[in-house]
Amino acid sequence: AAFQGIAKTLQRNVEAGKWKEPTPIQMQAIPTLLERRDLIGAAPTGSGKSGAFILPAILLSGAPYHNNSNDSTKKGEIRTLLLAPSRELAAQLHREVERLGLGRAGGISSLLLTKSNAAHVITGTAGGKSGLDVLISTPLRLVDAIEKGLRLDSIRLVVLDEADRLLDAVDGKMIFKRRNNKNKEQGTGESSNDDEDDDDDPEFVNHSSGSDQTLSFLSQMDRILSSIPSTAVRALFSATVTPTVKSLAENILRNPVDLKIASAGSFGGANTDIEQELMFVGREEGKLLALRQLKQRGTLKLPAIIFVQSQERANALFSELLYEKMHVDVIHSGRSRTARDSAVAKFRRGETWVLICTDLVARGVDFRAVNMVINYDLPTSGVSYVHRIGRTGRAGRKGKAITLFTEADFDNLRMIANVMKQSGCEVEDWMLQLKKRSNSNKSAPRRGHIDTTPRYDRRKVHQKKERRAEKKK
Repeated sequence: AAFQGIAKTLQRNVEAGKWKEPTPIQMQAIPTLLERRDLIGAAPTGSGKSGAFILPAILLSGAPYHNNSNDSTKKGEIRTLLLAPSRELAAQLHREVERLGLGRAGGISSLLLTKSNAAHVITGTAGGKSGLDVLISTPLRLVDAIEKGLRLDSIRLVVLDEADRLLDAVDGKMIFKRRNNKNKEQGTGESSNDDEDDDDDPEFVNHSSGSDQTLSFLSQMDRILSSIPSTAVRALFSATVTPTVKSLAENILRNPVDLKIASAGSFGGANTDIEQELMFVGREEGKLLALRQLKQRGTLKLPAIIFVQSQERANALFSELLYEKMHVDVIHSGRSRTARDSAVAKFRRGETWVLICTDLVARGVDFRAVNMVINYDLPTSGVSYVHRIGRTGRAGRKGKAITLFTEADFDNLRMIANVMKQSGCEVEDWMLQLKKRSNSNKSAPRRGHIDTTPRYDRRKVHQKKERRAEKKK
C-alpha cells in the first residue's frame, strides 16, 4: 500500500483527515515520488490529488517520518516547493501541510510565501536553524522573491498543482497582469488597502495592451524552474491535462511516469460522482427565476456554489440574492484579501449557505460539504466546466451540478454536452449536433443585467436618472 513505511505520527494525521485508505492517484503517485521519479498525475476533481503530493513533500523534506529519511533540512535551505495558481489554493495547501505535519518537534517547517514574510525567506531566516521543509507559493510571488535574491538550489521536490493553469498562455495572447489595488470594491464598499497579496491573483488581459507589468504564467514557470536544481523531482498534477500541457511537460520533466486515473484526461476529467444537468432558461431573465424556483421546490441543495463569468455579475447576483434569506456571500479577485478570506472561512463553517464565485475558486479549492454547483453563466471551455463542477462530489461524496443556458450560449453548448456525455450523463442528441465553435470565437457572449425588474420599469428608472442629471446641469 502507498502508506507503508510511514511513521505512526503521520499515519494518525492521515487517519484524522478521514482518509480510510489511499485513493487510486495516491496509491500510484506517492511511491513514484518517493522513488524520486518525475510524473504527470491526471485524476478527476475531488480524488485526493493534494494528498498524493503533500505526503511525499513531507517525507522527502527530511522530516523524520519515513524510514528511509536520515537527514534534515539545514538553516537557509528549502527542500520542497509547492506551486498553485491562486492564493486561495496555495493557502489551502499550506493548511493541509501543517495538518499532516503535526507531531514533529515544532511541527513541519512550512510557510506560505507572502509579501510580509518574503524578506525572511530570501535571507534564509524564515525556518530558523532547521530551514524550511516546505514552501508554498503562487508563481508571481515566487518570481519576485527570486529576483530579490532567493536561492532554490536546495530544492528536492517541486510540484505544480493545477498544472494546466500554471502552464497556460502558451500562445502569448493571454497574459498575467499585476492587478493595481482598487480604492473601493464594486458593490461592497470595502477598502482594499490592506490587500498585501493582491498581485498574486490572475487578471487575464489581451497581449496587445503593451503593459510592461505583464508576465505570462508560462514565463513565470520558466524563471522558477531554471532556478531549481536539475536533480530535483518534478511533478505536475491536474484534473485536465491537455495535449499542450503534455507537450510542455516533455520539456521540463525527465522521463516522467504518466498517471491517468479514471475519467481524467484532455477532454474528460469530470467526476462521475456528480449528477450533471443542463437547464434551458430562455433568456437572461430566466436565470434568476430558475434559481428561485429551485429554492421554492426544495431542490436547491445547500450548501451550494454559484459560478458567474465576471466580477460585475458576481456583485449583481449577490445583491439580488441577499434578500432571498439564503445566507449568501461573494468571492472574486476584486475583493480585498481580508474579505475573500472571511468569505471562505464563513462558507467552511456553515455560516454562509451560498457562495457566488468567479473562476477564482474553480481550481483545486476544497469545500468538502458542497452539495451543489450551479453554473449561472455557461463556461466557455470544457476544462473550465470540469473544474467548476468539481467543487462538489469530492472524496467519494455525491454531488449535483446544474448548468443554466440561454439562446446566447448555443455556440459553447456542444462542448459542455460532450464533456457530460463522456462522463456517462444523458445528453439530448440535438446538443451534440450543434455547429462546432470556431477557434476564433472563444469568448463568453454579452449578457444582459442580472435583474428581474421588467425592462419597462428599468427604462423608466433610467429616464428619471437622466432627467435628474439634466436638471443638475
